[in-house]
Amino acid sequence: MVKKFIITLVLVGLVGYAVFEFVQDQKREETGIEVGNIAPDFELQLLNNENKTIRLSDLKGKKVVVNFWASWCKPCREEMPEIQKFYETKSDDIEVLAVNMTASEVKAENAHTFVEGKGYTFPLLVDPKNQASSDYQVLGLPETFFINSDGTINDFIKGQMDLEMLESKVNKLK
Repeated sequence: MVKKFIITLVLVGLVGYAVFEFVQDQKREETGIEVGNIAPDFELQLLNNENKTIRLSDLKGKKVVVNFWASWCKPCREEMPEIQKFYETKSDDIEVLAVNMTASEVKAENAHTFVEGKGYTFPLLVDPKNQASSDYQVLGLPETFFINSDGTINDFIKGQMDLEMLESKVNKLK
């Protein structure tokens, strides 16, 4: 009697585990902004080079940080130097993309004016119709997504981050 109960319990556990893994696999194949989803793809123009674009899906195989910002956003302005410090030490291992929510700027030139002379070396992108920020459901700024090398979302931060937070999240990327 006890043997049958243990065997039944093990079988129920195995079935439960199989269902859990199936659901996780389905989630991994789904595009969205939840942890485990494939990050929504975008192709955006560089802020300082109208002739060059970056497509997120072209970075598959690399760990990527995608930061959404605007020049009018004080926390965005405060975290940019932290992102630069991080990028200076980790740019061989991690790609950082800073996406300006250009449609939210009073004038598109404000993004250019803000970064001018600051020496930011990570890619600054413009999102003139806020399509990428819409796909990522960005409602407040700044917002940052951490994307694994397989293209899935590992984590995100809503609000301002500092160097320690950035490094901590990046260290969890796969």
